[in-house]
Amino acid sequence: MNSSQRSHRSHAWTSALLAGVLGMSIALPAFAAETVTRLNPASWSSPPLLADGVDNALASRVTDVHAVPSKSLVYVHTQQDIPNTTGKTQYSWYLDTLKAYSSTTGKLQWSYSLHKPAGAYTLSTQSVYTNYGTVYMYAEYSDGTYRLYSIHSSGKLNWEKPLSDAATITLMKDGSLLVASRGTVNTEGVIRSTLSRYDNNGKLLNQQPIQGSLLKAEGDRILIAASKLNKNTNGWEMVPNPQVDVYGLELKRLYRYQFPAKSNIYGDGSDSMFVLKDGTVLIRANIDDVGNKLFGFDPKGKLLWGRVIPGGSITQSTGTGYITYENNKLQLYNTSSGKALASITLEGTPADYTWVLRTSDGNLMINMDDRTYIIYPSTLAIVETIDTTNLGSPIDYVNRTVYSVKEGTLYKYAIKK
Repeated sequence: MNSSQRSHRSHAWTSALLAGVLGMSIALPAFAAETVTRLNPASWSSPPLLADGVDNALASRVTDVHAVPSKSLVYVHTQQDIPNTTGKTQYSWYLDTLKAYSSTTGKLQWSYSLHKPAGAYTLSTQSVYTNYGTVYMYAEYSDGTYRLYSIHSSGKLNWEKPLSDAATITLMKDGSLLVASRGTVNTEGVIRSTLSRYDNNGKLLNQQPIQGSLLKAEGDRILIAASKLNKNTNGWEMVPNPQVDVYGLELKRLYRYQFPAKSNIYGDGSDSMFVLKDGTVLIRANIDDVGNKLFGFDPKGKLLWGRVIPGGSITQSTGTGYITYENNKLQLYNTSSGKALASITLEGTPADYTWVLRTSDGNLMINMDDRTYIIYPSTLAIVETIDTTNLGSPIDYVNRTVYSVKEGTLYKYAIKK
């Protein structure tokens, strides 16, 4: 999974406002799993992922595991905590490294560090993976600089760019890389930021200064929180009835929508905004005295509907519609009807932190306390029910194969028919 993966607590979707600014192919199921599949012994295990640890590292972790079948590679993003020795920043320091392992043998193919000898360490990073092996990495450094990297599947650097501001990166539908700057807030509470698109050679395709900050970018749509911020004793906060501007790949505004009073669209960190394959936009909101509603906008920005959904549910896109998941019940909807097209009840005890994610091959992955379901999104057919009792985290699933990190080692498990 990529680095934007987020957990969802199994409680009602929060209505608290945030105090700050914030090429996929679907594999058809081979069969519908009816019993929990106990994984066979691992096909291989890697050498220790953190064997090249830093002597003074305070802690180490693996943040991402992402398989790229087209290159027979599995990427692992490791992070080590480094003592802050200058006092120039209050933030923690990190050493981030991208490693590539052979999906056939588990041997390390190459390693690329975002830290240069005697150079600054990272404060935050983001990784975006393509299906052809290129990895884009953004890094904010302890010396106040920001850099964007394009790393080839061979481990060589394609290109590197300095950025003038902190940013978020997103791979768009046409293969371009969107870089959305964090922007600055003026005394009136107006955010000014910049959208930039690059091709895979690092060429700037277009750039546009805008009012607002990025909420979500996916497919061929870019969602911007465009309202002025409110001032409080802790600084600036998002307004409770936000105006959302939606841009296309040409970085021109296509439409805007003003949400009702006392609406919160910022959520609790779980997925709440989606762009479907045809450009339809879905935005989840919690409205005081009303509850949770999912708003649907057609590709031209016409409001299609606002559908009430359970406040404790998790939402996720299927590409052509969406699902809701609550209390082990999974329901599938499209954009034309508010009636569920399909519904299934999953077995197992819910995990403390439940998530519903898209896998690298386009399926849905839902975790339980002792098992993980792989679901075909168009029908809710169960592709796999995997016993995850002995698996570590993070994990990735693609083409009937599970990659899992446990105790500093990467494992591959092939699921036999």
